[in-house]
Amino acid sequence: MRIAVDTGPLISLSSTCLLWLLDKLSFDFYVPPAVVDESYRAPMHTKQYRFSALRIHKYVTEGRLKTRDLGKDGAKLAEEFTRLANSAYVARHRPLRIIQRGEAEAIILSKQLDNVLLVDERTIRLLIEDPEELKYLLERRTGQNIRHNKDLTDRIQEMAGDVLMLRSADLVAYAYEEGILDGGNKDLVEAALYALKYAGCAISEQEIQDYISKLGR
Repeated sequence: MRIAVDTGPLISLSSTCLLWLLDKLSFDFYVPPAVVDESYRAPMHTKQYRFSALRIHKYVTEGRLKTRDLGKDGAKLAEEFTRLANSAYVARHRPLRIIQRGEAEAIILSKQLDNVLLVDERTIRLLIEDPEELKYLLERRTGQNIRHNKDLTDRIQEMAGDVLMLRSADLVAYAYEEGILDGGNKDLVEAALYALKYAGCAISEQEIQDYISKLGR
């Protein structure tokens, strides 16, 4: 299976020392150009994120994370997706910028591969799965009334289609089930899931506990 990867999971996995799982899982991971920029080139200029960026860059240069250009048509679709997403929600007559270019490119890339996307950010997941719930989330975050353009989010959902969205936490749980992560130590996998949560993966404490209760061994 070929999985398109957004910036967030790379940062989450790198900052929690779990990037090595990408080598052990039987999937191929692809990143579009904007994700390379967001995960490496931009963070390289900050002391806080430079080490993580160097780790990710090593995976890219060694081909363990495969880079893939979207092509002319794909780039146009990513541009349209970005424009629609960042126009769909308005507060005080100003559209809210809710996604980055990397997220849009990763979504379009997923459509060119096997329709699977690795993404940790809750905003993009809700934008595709439940745009109305995203409106309420944005209102809670901003403390403002948000106007939601349903025509735009309908078009966004049409473009995304039935993409399967996974999180870095899902990969960790799968790695545990496959015996890759410490041979079945539930304490370790629980700690890993919490580490990912605090590194930016959108997973709740209840979801973590649900995961742990369902995991075998």
